[in-house]
Amino acid sequence: MAKGIKVYNLYPKLVGCMKKWIDHFDRIKAMNFDWVYVNPLTYPGFSGSDYSVKDYYLYHPLYVTGEYDFEDPEAQRDKGNKLLQMVCEEAEKRGLKLMMDLVINHTAIDCPLVKEKPEWYVMDKNGNIKNPGAYHKGVWVGWKDLAEIDNENSTERDELWEYWLEVLLHYCKLGLRGFRCDAAYSVPKELWKYLIENVKKEYPDVIFVGETLGCSVEALKDVAGAGFDYVMNSFKWWDFKEKWFLQDYNKWAGEFMSMTFPENHDTERYASEVKGNRDMAISKYSICAYFCSSIAITVGFEYGFTKKIDVVRTSPAWWEEKKYDLTYEIARINEIKSKYKILQEDNVITPYSLKNQNLFAFSKESRDGSEKIFVIINKSDSDFEFAYVGDFYELMGGFEIQDISHGHRMDFIPDYLEYGLKPGEVKLFYINR
Repeated sequence: MAKGIKVYNLYPKLVGCMKKWIDHFDRIKAMNFDWVYVNPLTYPGFSGSDYSVKDYYLYHPLYVTGEYDFEDPEAQRDKGNKLLQMVCEEAEKRGLKLMMDLVINHTAIDCPLVKEKPEWYVMDKNGNIKNPGAYHKGVWVGWKDLAEIDNENSTERDELWEYWLEVLLHYCKLGLRGFRCDAAYSVPKELWKYLIENVKKEYPDVIFVGETLGCSVEALKDVAGAGFDYVMNSFKWWDFKEKWFLQDYNKWAGEFMSMTFPENHDTERYASEVKGNRDMAISKYSICAYFCSSIAITVGFEYGFTKKIDVVRTSPAWWEEKKYDLTYEIARINEIKSKYKILQEDNVITPYSLKNQNLFAFSKESRDGSEKIFVIINKSDSDFEFAYVGDFYELMGGFEIQDISHGHRMDFIPDYLEYGLKPGEVKLFYINR
């Protein structure tokens, strides 16, 4: 069984030229991350959106020249390839691997393939290429800058699928070792199987992460069953009260590996959500890390950045002054996560009922039953809260319980546990049976 991964999202538009990415690698490694994930590097369509791909083999000029110069992207192709190869090599030197966003359910509407290969696209009832979209307040909103790919029923399906495979192999050859697959649920399972199996024949160490946020359990299982190494879950939006998340999570947690995050490029910055409360940011990261097998953050989370990422407008000028610095705490949490097998697995979560409603507690066993954790979370951002747990040895299934929390640790764990948690504090107890 694969282990969980720790991913740092180095949002490329916020950093700039690929050469500048390397400047961040040492501090990323110092925080004990093992993957660097970058959003689409490709040349965008007229909207400028990172997720509107005009050419899969050309780069956004910012990442090659450091400038927004769109005059002759073809002239920068070879330089971009060499830069990306160098970036991958520099990451590898530090024990890091590079993962890229992959968008294959649509292209930019001004992508040359629209004219060259119209058979690859979905047509509307009027014979025009269809724009993908989504419902907003009950009204369908089409994304006019995008063209929907017909990966399932294209009359030239074999040629289309081979095109995608060639794109992936191209980037693997340059040194990329992971793909975060955007809207994986919108792409046929059979295509993912084809791509994953054929890429891994040549590059067995390449991993695939399926973006499955908001999916039904059935859709998530379908994506995961296509061969993905990891899928993404919606833990970030769970309030520890509603039943929906645990009900869904526990239906597949023993089968698949999943990734969560305190924020991503589509969400508000977490520092903004908690109004700059440093302790709550640490708390959120630790809960995500202890709950799920894999964890990701977006560049700036560790510094309390508050400006939401914009897939069109973000630029290096948006880099913010530090509000705080969580690099030590993140490194500590990641170190703990790397040390224990159970923290690198997804398995069924069992909530534990506490009388204090400002606290939340849960337990989880490793898949082989040899390890168990018990976690207590103080959800309050301002008050000390006391936890009382009776028959703790029986609950944990043994006497050799350790406090492996990233903060204060208890030297002795009594059978009747009584502990006062600071605002946002997270306690992590562990036993190897």
